[in-house]
Amino acid sequence: MNYFPRRLSVLKLLISSVIGGILLLAGFHYLTTSTLGKGIDLAEANPNTSNTNAPSPELSAAQSESYVLMDPHTSQILRSNNADIQRAPASTTKLLTGLIVLKTLKETDMVTVGKEVSIDGSRLGLSPGDEISVHDLLTALYVHSANDAAAALAVKVSGSISAFAEEMNNYAATLGCQHSHFTNPHGMPDPDHYTTANDLSKIASLFLKNEQLMNYVKEPRARVQWKDARGTMHYAEVQNTNELLGVYPGDQGIKTGTTTEAGECLVSYVTRPDGDLLLILLGSKQRYKDTVKLLDEGWAEQRSNAALRGLAEDPRSLLSGPGIF
Repeated sequence: MNYFPRRLSVLKLLISSVIGGILLLAGFHYLTTSTLGKGIDLAEANPNTSNTNAPSPELSAAQSESYVLMDPHTSQILRSNNADIQRAPASTTKLLTGLIVLKTLKETDMVTVGKEVSIDGSRLGLSPGDEISVHDLLTALYVHSANDAAAALAVKVSGSISAFAEEMNNYAATLGCQHSHFTNPHGMPDPDHYTTANDLSKIASLFLKNEQLMNYVKEPRARVQWKDARGTMHYAEVQNTNELLGVYPGDQGIKTGTTTEAGECLVSYVTRPDGDLLLILLGSKQRYKDTVKLLDEGWAEQRSNAALRGLAEDPRSLLSGPGIF
């Protein structure tokens, strides 16, 4: 009996397994992370503000940051870390803000802003008495991460920041967010303003289903206009604070966030022909590098699982598949 064909088949299977393992460990890196900066959305707290709950500097990034990587369609969590630790969410808060705004307002509605727009951090530059559309406020909110836009929308919806915050908490509770509490619509630091990666994943999953809001977060840049109390038109060209948008393959954007208390935060939605991923990252020291690493590992795992499913259905597919030998 000739054992050579059988030995060749076994050898091919062994080599394929080794190659598959190498690819899984190495990940599928689609860009050089060293080219990505730490891009800040300018929703910054006073750098001198202390936070007694901040992670110890001795902790490694893997120990201190929180994240949830999941399949947004099945809600299956692929991997997580510190997912239920309460953290300051910074401007990722604005995901919940928009969901509540569009329950009440239309994009064509006009808003006359008041003193609520006098706020620190990232701003569009609104002044009391200015008139601006909800569409332009949402554009400023998600492209420029404007805190004054968030405040104007909140007051328009609920009459005050505190009343809007109450609505935020009620709405979050209906989504199953059990470890969150919000005091404002923009994410500026407050000891009583916090969430978790798990809770934020529930908010982000709902956000993905809102086509109107997703149109804003995918804009790399936009033009915003408004009229002041004297009738003079003002215009601003704004650029998206998310450095992965248009750079990492399949990235659909969502929301950045940065304060001294929160660290670097990023919620990312990536879609490709072989699947979609949603990543919630809080408290990072290098959010873009961490995000790319976690997403690459997620894709590698998805592809490996798909290959194993295909192999289970047809063992011959391993040797007949393109690019193996």
